[in-house]
Amino acid sequence: MKEKLKNIIIPFSLMMIFNLGYYYLTGAPNFGEELNPHLGILFISGLFFGPYGTLGAVIANFICDIIRGYSTSAIASAIISFIISYLAYKLWYTKDSEKYLVTKPRLNNSYNLIYLFIIVIECAILYSVLAINLTELFYPNVIGINYHVGLQYFTNFVNFAILSSIICILISEFKEFSYTPTLSKKQSNNNKYKLLYQSIVIFTAANILLYYIHSNYMIILIITAILVMLLILYIRKPITMINKIEYVSIPEKIMNYFVSLTLIVLIIDIILAFTPLGDMMTEVMFIIATNQPYLIMLLILDSIIILFFIPALILLRFIEDKIIYPIRSFSKIESFIKKDKKIESEGILKLYSEYINQDDEIGILSRSYTDLINYNNEYIENMKKLESEKERIKTELNIAHNIQQATLPKNILDDEYINIEGYCKAAKEVGGDFYDYYRIDEDNTMIIIGDASGKGIPAAIFTIITQNSIKLLIKNEMNPAKVLTDVNNQICENNPEMMFITLFLAIYNNKTHRLTYANAGHNPPIIKNNDNYELLNLDSEIVLGVMDNYEYKNHELLLQDEIILYTDGITDAQNENKELYGEERFIEVLNNHETNDLINEIISDINGFTKEEEQFDDMTLLILKVKK
Repeated sequence: MKEKLKNIIIPFSLMMIFNLGYYYLTGAPNFGEELNPHLGILFISGLFFGPYGTLGAVIANFICDIIRGYSTSAIASAIISFIISYLAYKLWYTKDSEKYLVTKPRLNNSYNLIYLFIIVIECAILYSVLAINLTELFYPNVIGINYHVGLQYFTNFVNFAILSSIICILISEFKEFSYTPTLSKKQSNNNKYKLLYQSIVIFTAANILLYYIHSNYMIILIITAILVMLLILYIRKPITMINKIEYVSIPEKIMNYFVSLTLIVLIIDIILAFTPLGDMMTEVMFIIATNQPYLIMLLILDSIIILFFIPALILLRFIEDKIIYPIRSFSKIESFIKKDKKIESEGILKLYSEYINQDDEIGILSRSYTDLINYNNEYIENMKKLESEKERIKTELNIAHNIQQATLPKNILDDEYINIEGYCKAAKEVGGDFYDYYRIDEDNTMIIIGDASGKGIPAAIFTIITQNSIKLLIKNEMNPAKVLTDVNNQICENNPEMMFITLFLAIYNNKTHRLTYANAGHNPPIIKNNDNYELLNLDSEIVLGVMDNYEYKNHELLLQDEIILYTDGITDAQNENKELYGEERFIEVLNNHETNDLINEIISDINGFTKEEEQFDDMTLLILKVKK
């Protein structure tokens, strides 16, 4: 309530002072002659104080009209005054919010300055047109001066509205007092209000044309009523957006500086006009103009140039001090920037600190530059630490790689019965694939291949644990199924990360040529019989580590020639088109191989297929060839 009363009382008081006060102090005549400073108060009351300000100004203006002798038209004049004052408020806050910021009245960009002039002119035209109509309707005896009255109202409205607005905007920089609109929840029908605006323009233009023809009382009444109705409908346009700006921008400072200088020049002109010096200058110019008519034109041009040159020069100096010099200072950072180097410059940070407390874009830029330098230096320092840490991790990974490689067979197993060799390449430094083979006794040889879930160090540790468990168990238990069952139970007993591993375990007997094997979810091996490679049809069963107490089964196979074990990194290798290498291509390469170095042929074909694509998964091969 206190805020509402303030918004009513301030415009009320200003209107009484500039309307009635000016009238009594100067003895100004009525009917729009001479100066009418209260028209500027009418405009700013709506623009800065909202609906309550409009109400306060109109009540005061109504009282002044009664006192000044406009009792006949006072009510109609109050209605017109209310509409125009409220229109200024609505025009400012209902601009296109998608293109322009909707803020309280501030000159924070050139658009707002231009827009302020536009709504002043719009309100001035409408007020002067409606004022002439009221004069013709209520005071027909002064119709002869109506055109003069309209022109006086228009020029007074424009000049004093702009002057009052500039003063209010400058004051609001130090003490915010503008009314904050309440946002409407309903959306504005832009097409509807665009049509209303166009209708107002058309009827206003038609009204002006009536001044040049002899229109009767009824026509003026009708067109006035239509205009008032259209304006009432238009000022109902909802306010749906208002942007808050927390700082004074550089364009706003420049605008305020410029209008301040302009205001000073205007005040000086007004003071000179009402002093003896002004009268003397008028007489001098009249004498000059009488004797030398062209010289007066040149003097006027010189006066205009001087009046605008001095403020412009001061403004340019302001721009240099507040914008150009700081930006020039900021540009010095270029010589301090070097790749992968800290910006070691206390001087440049000190330079930025001169502007760091400014509440504008230069201040934001200064703070951002300072933060950027500090963050950059912290980042470089952290990167050095990370590089050091990276080197340490790289060394440890190399050690882990060497340890994992040491768990694989170092030599090819080649005797009178069999030939076994393997290949393993991790996608990273270490991986989750492994293979192994060794003699259990004179007649039996164990072969094994596995693929743990995941990649990297966790998978490598998991495979080493599994591999060692199998080695310990196989010494006492030459039963692949029993070994897998025991290893599975060990893994399930302590597996917090829920990892798993596929595994194929087999024992080959030299004398019987029988291969006894058990499979825990691993890829089916490829068997060579009668010079033809084909997939072995087998039950894959479940992987190790997902279900305890699972009983794996043994299977037997009479091995006459070769068996090839592999992990899915072989068949799942991808090319640039995301196509898989696949089992069919793998078997085709085996059936058409041309050398005895089968592993190299397979890897060479995979590399030709994938080309430059990065290896996605660990790749492992194990080949057992029967000699006799």
